[in-house]
Amino acid sequence: MHLSTPSTFGQSDESHGKSITAEASRFRRALVGESRSATLTQLFDFLLERSADLRAPKEIEIAMAVFGQSGSFDTSQDSKVRVHMHRLRQRLDNFNAGKSGPRLQIPKGEYRLVLSDRPEDSIEEAAPPPRPEGSLEQSRQWHAIALILVATALFWTALFIFGRDGSAPSSLGQTSFWRPIATHRRLPLIVAGDFYMVVESGPDGKVQRLSMHPMIRSGRDLDNYLSVHPDQYSKLHDRDIHRVPAKVATAAAAILPLVSAMRPDHGMADIIPASQVSQETIDSSNVIYIEHFSELGMLRSPLLHLSDFKPGAHFNELKDIPSGKLFTARTERSGDASNAGSTATAPYGYDYGYIASYRAPSGNQILIISAIEDAALSQLIRLVSDKRQLDLLARKTGGGEAFEALYQVRTVGGLIFDTSLLIARPLKADRIKPAPL
Repeated sequence: MHLSTPSTFGQSDESHGKSITAEASRFRRALVGESRSATLTQLFDFLLERSADLRAPKEIEIAMAVFGQSGSFDTSQDSKVRVHMHRLRQRLDNFNAGKSGPRLQIPKGEYRLVLSDRPEDSIEEAAPPPRPEGSLEQSRQWHAIALILVATALFWTALFIFGRDGSAPSSLGQTSFWRPIATHRRLPLIVAGDFYMVVESGPDGKVQRLSMHPMIRSGRDLDNYLSVHPDQYSKLHDRDIHRVPAKVATAAAAILPLVSAMRPDHGMADIIPASQVSQETIDSSNVIYIEHFSELGMLRSPLLHLSDFKPGAHFNELKDIPSGKLFTARTERSGDASNAGSTATAPYGYDYGYIASYRAPSGNQILIISAIEDAALSQLIRLVSDKRQLDLLARKTGGGEAFEALYQVRTVGGLIFDTSLLIARPLKADRIKPAPL
């Protein structure tokens, strides 16, 4: 494979997408193995996710997304983004030393990840290639295709390795959490939460970037926003573009063989983005919903009607209504140990995972696997794969099929240090209204 110009993820064909994914996976393993800090890994993950976008992220965007800074953060006075970008570029250079062929690189002076077989110095001088017409649609399609490819590959790999065909169902299907899914005659639907992207154009009408707006989560929301802000009518556009975060897609793919193994028919469930779920689907299908807690989308309203938790004022907060306690996810770099009651110098990071199970009014079962941030989401996937942990949870909730639970996940050096069950309780029966006969 030869690339005459650097190309970003999603701009080329499927073989290029596979190449950058494979190269990114190898570098990430090396980065995690040699780094005691999770920051470089988080920075790399962010750049990889953004490599499909129309433009490279700005320094302030990285400061907010990776370093938890506010929009008022002064990048001219604080060089943490530039310092960590330099460190990451050095790690890539070391990783690429002596290699030939396509290599992951970060051009000097830029905040973008490219795959090229040319020396890094030539990338610095090269202008980014023009994006062809229709590439927004291609980008949207690529994310859906990538999700399906990853899920399908993982399923068939598990099937080949473990030889599930004809074997007894996994014992996970006997747990209170999974039993409604494992014993139902129909396969469940795995829903991966995604978010809506607004297309922004400049004065000349040309597309400048894709962006996320907290108050705009659909084309209908955009119409409502523009009716109040008519001056933005020529700048913001709906192209029906949604993105599935990498960690959510990975979690959904991991659940796929798990569900297959616990069912007598070993059937393969479908995975779809939340934006493609209709009300009819939610009412008629058993649904396994995987998403960050602040982005629960279509299932947010019915879930929060039943739950004693609600999102806090900020994306990294979750509030327990009965006690009034606020749980805040904090990264290790914050040095704030208020969530654990330990000393202020404890090097721990804190995240919170949430799972719930309840029967919808139409009689179908809804399972929620959620978290504030990525660390807890990954850990919750491991937890729902462990029968011992699920049996312990069942004892805490009385063994019913309508319950919710909150876990604290503590990290050290980017690794999971421990996981604690903080709250486990049945969902109140008087809030769950049966479907009319």
